[in-house]
Amino acid sequence: MSSLLWLLLYLAPLLGLTAALFAWFGWKWRGSDMKNRIDEQAAQIDTAQTALRQAEAEHAAAPPAHDPAAADELQSLREDLKSAQRDARLRQDEASKANEAALAQEAKMARLLADLEQLREEHTSAQAELDSLRSAPPAANETAAAPAKPKRKRSTPAKPTATTATLREKITALESQLQAYEAGLVALTQEREEWRLRVSQLAEQTPADAAGLGAARRSFNDSEKRFVTAASEIARLQNQTRVLLRVEETNAALKDVPDDDLTQIKGIKKIISEQLHSHGIRTWQQIAQWNDDELRAFSEILAFKNRAIREQWQQQARALHEAAHTRLL
Repeated sequence: MSSLLWLLLYLAPLLGLTAALFAWFGWKWRGSDMKNRIDEQAAQIDTAQTALRQAEAEHAAAPPAHDPAAADELQSLREDLKSAQRDARLRQDEASKANEAALAQEAKMARLLADLEQLREEHTSAQAELDSLRSAPPAANETAAAPAKPKRKRSTPAKPTATTATLREKITALESQLQAYEAGLVALTQEREEWRLRVSQLAEQTPADAAGLGAARRSFNDSEKRFVTAASEIARLQNQTRVLLRVEETNAALKDVPDDDLTQIKGIKKIISEQLHSHGIRTWQQIAQWNDDELRAFSEILAFKNRAIREQWQQQARALHEAAHTRLL
């Protein structure tokens, strides 16, 4: 049963990655096809503009009263040019959306690849632990009673340094991600304002361009949604960065304090304990004193929504710390 579960967990990101790849190739094909259509539309506009200029020159040279057919032809050419320009704008809007969707698919693929790599590492670690347990001989005092106080796991002198280095790398990665999203938000802000202005101009235009106004409003709404999503992601990354920076400061003060065995908290197994260690969480006291921001950040980092609250990690950590050491305020 456990093997089947591990297989399903292993295949889930891979299947998601495959779906993302097909979607990305679809968007790339659509974007390429859209570009060809835009080029064709631009060629039609150039042809219409050339014909209009020639007709206007001929119309200016000939007396208007004696050439009503030329005036009608000139008006028809003007209408054709307006129609071609309107179609070109719509094609450009569609191409812009296709390009943005392709970029979103690329970002999704990058996240899926990272999840897949993390799952492989967890699977390897769990398999190694399972093999170790299977090969280890049974302990002579296996049935002995548990001690009254929880054991405090001692760390080697090099452990805090390694944890700090890993934590610093994660903070740096978060800061890089945050900078990329902030740069994207600036571009989205500008795009949103441009579409807002475009909608305002089309709404005041006479005669009204219903098709162009509808397309502009859809583009504005799409831009607004992507802006809100990016702002939400930035807030999430900012909170995680602030939390890990505080953890980094706390670790500096706790550098001489030995590690606690976090697996004594119900719900924290070896893999989760290693993830917490890599993010600078080494003691029961740190978990017991998490605030709302830290709870939210570590729920996101560990990809276990509300698990720490549901399994009462903080209450368990407080009880373990106070049983082994001193009472927390």
